[in-house]
Amino acid sequence: MATNMMNKYVLVLSCLIFFVMTGSLNAKPADIKAICGKAKNPSFCTNYMKSNPKTSGADIKTLATITLDSAQTSASGAMNKITPFAEKEPKRPLRSGYVLCVQNYRSTIRYLGEAKKSLASGDVRGQNINVSDAMKSSTYCQDEMLKSQR
Repeated sequence: MATNMMNKYVLVLSCLIFFVMTGSLNAKPADIKAICGKAKNPSFCTNYMKSNPKTSGADIKTLATITLDSAQTSASGAMNKITPFAEKEPKRPLRSGYVLCVQNYRSTIRYLGEAKKSLASGDVRGQNINVSDAMKSSTYCQDEMLKSQR
């Protein structure tokens, strides 16, 4: 259950990383096909963008904002699903993994908030750093959960 949320979240961020790396935040409508063609998972990116009516005709800065908001929502949802396991899991190794994931998702949510501030101020370097840190946090959580289940 929580692993599916983590995977979805990491995929949403993989779409965003291309936006961040381009550094081109001009106001013309973004070419979603070109953007998603360079994403880690192009079909997921395309489906994600097409499923959100706010992306139609949006410029790249708006797409980045939409994606950051979605990533934050997904991270919050994953954290909320993991928290009860962190509190009640009887097996110590699993409980420790869940506690670590909750901490990582708190950090992820914070990094995404900082990335939104960087985007708003035009600080592309800060945005890159924060998005990268957010991706590392969620990936670290997923890796630790796999280890704790062995």
